[in-house]
Amino acid sequence: MARREGGHRRGADAVIVTVGVAAAYTDAERYLAYGGKVVMVGMPATGAISEYEAANFAAVGQSMIGSKMGDAVIQRDIPWMVDLYAQGRLKLGELISGRWSLDKINEAIEDTKSGSAKRNVIMFK
Repeated sequence: MARREGGHRRGADAVIVTVGVAAAYTDAERYLAYGGKVVMVGMPATGAISEYEAANFAAVGQSMIGSKMGDAVIQRDIPWMVDLYAQGRLKLGELISGRWSLDKINEAIEDTKSGSAKRNVIMFK
């Protein structure tokens, strides 16, 4: 993430927060370079609070931006991703951290909220 340029520590141009844990947003700005951007992808629970010093962002030209599904066009992108998966080029199985039966959905939700899960899948049997 950070590298040295001219003897000075340089952070990341972008920090993409994919977990839904508010503390991750609090920490994200620490890793940014001047002019860097925090991209908020993960969805913390409603009411979850992150803290950062706003003046620090302005002083070094940093920004935060939200991204809910990015620029996805469902009619175009889903068939494309299905095709990539069928070809073995999109490794979705590696993203799954747990499989839960429907009667264990509350445990799956808690696992996700805790930040320990990458992605949980609910199995309907």
